[in-house]
Amino acid sequence: MKLTSNKLLIVFAIISVLGSMLITFLLLFDPFDKSDSLYVSGRTLYIKAYEPVIVENYKFLGSENSESSIKSPEGYKLAILNLEITNAASSDVRIISNEESSEFMSINGFTYKPINPFELSSNSQNQNTNLPSPIWGSYTLNIKEKLKGFLIFQVKESFQPKKFEWNASDRVVISFD
Repeated sequence: MKLTSNKLLIVFAIISVLGSMLITFLLLFDPFDKSDSLYVSGRTLYIKAYEPVIVENYKFLGSENSESSIKSPEGYKLAILNLEITNAASSDVRIISNEESSEFMSINGFTYKPINPFELSSNSQNQNTNLPSPIWGSYTLNIKEKLKGFLIFQVKESFQPKKFEWNASDRVVISFD
């Protein structure tokens, strides 16, 4: 009788150790998490950010569907952050995108505010409607409505993104790895 209970105790101990190893693996590596780390929810908004594009010149769709371009000043670059903002609330949400609506933090500790692309842009006569539009100004998003566009940040040439923080009508923080 004592031999049977000892064997049962050993089997139980082995199963417990293997079970704890499996649980530890699942906690550390989270193999079932398929969510996109750049798609984050606040209280009312879902925001998906794409990896920023660092350029010296950028063309976009300006006012009256005309092609506009913006050029970075000497010693700086333009960080273009493409966003998709979705209203997940049960009512309409008003968004005002301006210099105070968001912040972009770099690895080296600098914080950048978005710049108004319409103040610094130069217009041309081209009618290229395939260009992206900036998210700038006032918008009202209906229930489940999505707003796509970009924000422009004037950054130092050594810029490496760390964190994007949206503060207009909701607070959403997106970390870049």
